[in-house]
Amino acid sequence: MAEKRLMDMLKETKTEKADTLSNSKEEREASTKELNLEVSKNEDKEEKTLVEDQSADKVEEDTSEKSDGIPKYAERHFERSNNTIPDFLESAEKIPVYMREFVAQHRRRMSSHSKLSEDDLLYAYGESVDTFKTANGNLTMLKMRIEANNAPIYVPMNHAGANYRYLEDLVGQRLKVAIDQFVQTNEAEVDAEYILLGSLQQAEFVIGGTQYSEYLKDPQAYRKEVREGVITQIIERPERMIVEDGERKLIPNRSMVFIDYRGMTIGMREQDFYYRSLITPLHKRAFIGQKVKFMVTRIRKGDYRDSPTAQEDAKNGMNVPRGIRYFFDTTRLPLVPNPSDIVRKKLNHHTIFIAHIVRVDSVKGILVEVAPKYWIKGVLPANSPVQPTALDATAHTPVAVRLTGIDFKTKSGTCQIMRFPKGIARPGIASFI
Repeated sequence: MAEKRLMDMLKETKTEKADTLSNSKEEREASTKELNLEVSKNEDKEEKTLVEDQSADKVEEDTSEKSDGIPKYAERHFERSNNTIPDFLESAEKIPVYMREFVAQHRRRMSSHSKLSEDDLLYAYGESVDTFKTANGNLTMLKMRIEANNAPIYVPMNHAGANYRYLEDLVGQRLKVAIDQFVQTNEAEVDAEYILLGSLQQAEFVIGGTQYSEYLKDPQAYRKEVREGVITQIIERPERMIVEDGERKLIPNRSMVFIDYRGMTIGMREQDFYYRSLITPLHKRAFIGQKVKFMVTRIRKGDYRDSPTAQEDAKNGMNVPRGIRYFFDTTRLPLVPNPSDIVRKKLNHHTIFIAHIVRVDSVKGILVEVAPKYWIKGVLPANSPVQPTALDATAHTPVAVRLTGIDFKTKSGTCQIMRFPKGIARPGIASFI
């Protein structure tokens, strides 16, 4: 390679020289000497590089020997996906023989009942999400492990119930699943192998149907009952402004808290989870794994494809579940302190307490949040040397205040700002002075 590169270089140089140099003997000799010198330098350079590489290899070998066979710089060889989709019957994990009897007995017991009950369902943990090739095309499935015997069970997307769009959110979650069927993968062989299929949709139908029947019997009593669940997921999607077709459009708040209740996941809107506050966002009030008490205000019977999102997904060819779905409206506001009661108590007791600046306007003055949904005007002392700025509204600077008047109907009023416990926000300074 070095020789070829050298010959090419010589060829290019000779061509250039033929166009520019004279034909005199002295000039030709000078040109030849120059080329020979250049060739000699390149050969010396290549020889020097070879010696340096050999020396580096020797140093690396010596270093490896001195570190008990562990090289100083380990080589990394990353493998990339080959983008092949495995065949479901060949690649899916088969249920072992010693696990079959428990599941088979459970399945037979389900078949003998005229109507499924919650006792016919099994708890399982989401393990992974995989896409397989089937006779009807590619299908995404949730792989789960049955809690009772660790048996593998697969839930197709169109049997995943309300969470069909977000199967990855079910990984690591504990839910109830219904045994659907055993799929034999080697019908022509003596030792049969089976893949177990399950349905979260069927489980939701059973649990939701039980709750719906109770709700219809006595709606008032059902609404008053306090229930308990565990938070499994928190999604924060605050309201925002977008530009669509040249027009500004406000997208409303769609933040949600998802709760595991009796082995089924139900949702709760942020505004129903707590009294919303600019100072305390949802992720500071709700935590995954947190046990919460709540109430169900309404249950509606509908279809999985009732929502515009599901209809659009079906139109785009997504495997959307079909059939009856029960929609739950939930809240926990009656179970948490009411901000109006807190504000009224502080007003009557002339309490001095910490509030936070939420807006500073040159005309309207200072607005302070004294409780969720209560933004009132803050008044500084006449001789106050401190003047808040827009930076304090961004930083939500804490202030010590005393309420002077509240209109509970409009949730407005005034308060006296007594002091700034942590000073005011300064440009270029991360913390308060």
